[in-house]
Amino acid sequence: MNRKTQLMFGIGLGLLSVVFLQLYIRGLKRSLYEGYEMRDVLVARADIPRGAEVSERMIAVTGFPNKFIHPQALTPKDREIILGQKAALEIKRGQPLLWSDIGVEDSGASGLAGVIRENERAISIPVDEVTSMSGLVKPGDHVDILGTFLAQDSSGARSATITLLQNVVVLAVGTHYGSSGNSPRQFNTVTFSVSPTEAELLTLAQEKGKLNLALRNSQNLKTEENIPKMTMDDILRTNRIEQIQRDRNIRVIKGREK
Repeated sequence: MNRKTQLMFGIGLGLLSVVFLQLYIRGLKRSLYEGYEMRDVLVARADIPRGAEVSERMIAVTGFPNKFIHPQALTPKDREIILGQKAALEIKRGQPLLWSDIGVEDSGASGLAGVIRENERAISIPVDEVTSMSGLVKPGDHVDILGTFLAQDSSGARSATITLLQNVVVLAVGTHYGSSGNSPRQFNTVTFSVSPTEAELLTLAQEKGKLNLALRNSQNLKTEENIPKMTMDDILRTNRIEQIQRDRNIRVIKGREK
């Protein structure tokens, strides 16, 4: 290989390296920013009582990162569809509007069935004083559902807790639904609005383990990814508990900054 050929070969490798580096950087940027593109959704400009007809002055448009937008969130193009419709649940000021929140229609259905959206299902799970948070959960709240199960592995049977579903809408507590009147402080079931697949998951989960509810801020649509399951090993490992506390301190500081 003569000197000129070697030079051309070196230049070619250099150009190829630059191309691959650019592709790598582009892919890295895409993975870092994926899901954080802002998208407009409809939110409540003021509290909207259950059964109230939605008017233009009740709604506003706010941008949210696409990653944190609920699949049922309403967008500006849905504005004309929901105007004049009735609120299925009480909607708090600043809360993003969901399809499950809108549309109590005179379709012949009455009671709870009249507020369940098409393609959604209502499913109830039993609760006690602890899992119902002393009866403070009420219709319209958003919760996470956690499950604790006994699993078999090479070390034998051991308990593990995992987050089954996030940002689930409460349709009813006991026999009470909607925002009319005060919710009962004592009830033994909570009813949720879920998809058919989620209904199967909850049915199996309550057969095989114990379910708990974690109440969310009504304006928080964020769903956490890759939440690790928690076992007794995590509770007994000092460094694991310390890491959890450090993460909590960071969240508190960020919350104060906000």
